[in-house]
Amino acid sequence: MGFNIEDGTGKGYTVGVSSDNRLLASSISETIFQYSAEEGDAYFLGTPLVTLTTAGENAVFFLENNEDDTIILENFFTTATTASGGSPNMYGINFYKNPTAMSVATASVALNQNFGSSNTLDATLQYGASGSAFTGGTLAATLYVPVGQFNEIPANLVLEKGSSVGVSITPPAGNTSMPVQFGARSIIYRELY
Repeated sequence: MGFNIEDGTGKGYTVGVSSDNRLLASSISETIFQYSAEEGDAYFLGTPLVTLTTAGENAVFFLENNEDDTIILENFFTTATTASGGSPNMYGINFYKNPTAMSVATASVALNQNFGSSNTLDATLQYGASGSAFTGGTLAATLYVPVGQFNEIPANLVLEKGSSVGVSITPPAGNTSMPVQFGARSIIYRELY
């Protein structure tokens, strides 16, 4: 005795079965970042070119999550043009956990990756300048990357509501002028199930 599995929309379609008694189905697989972009919950965060005029540490990026949901930063990127007077040809990137503020900060706006969406990111997003510094926070990691190259850093960094991340750049020794840019790709992670 058989039975039919029918379409729930009322169009009268039934499920097919293969010769080895398996239901026929099709599916579409996408990453959570693709899904979030379609839903208007994916954002690009970044700085303009910031010229660093010393070889000291400079705070350049600050993000605090004000959303009720989690923000996930999938990856970071950074690039710097050739440093004037700098040697060697590498620069440092420091990641700080939960700084509370950044001096000499300029407010920035997250770019929604779905250009048809009017959603906005509820976050404090700022970029710094040469000589900017963080208040509070704990140094979590330091990386060194080449000057003059596009550097992408996988992250999957999770920011719960109220938590923050700060990024500083330390140019090569002897630097007097190094334009640098920093950015991140992010989503608001909404628990669907």
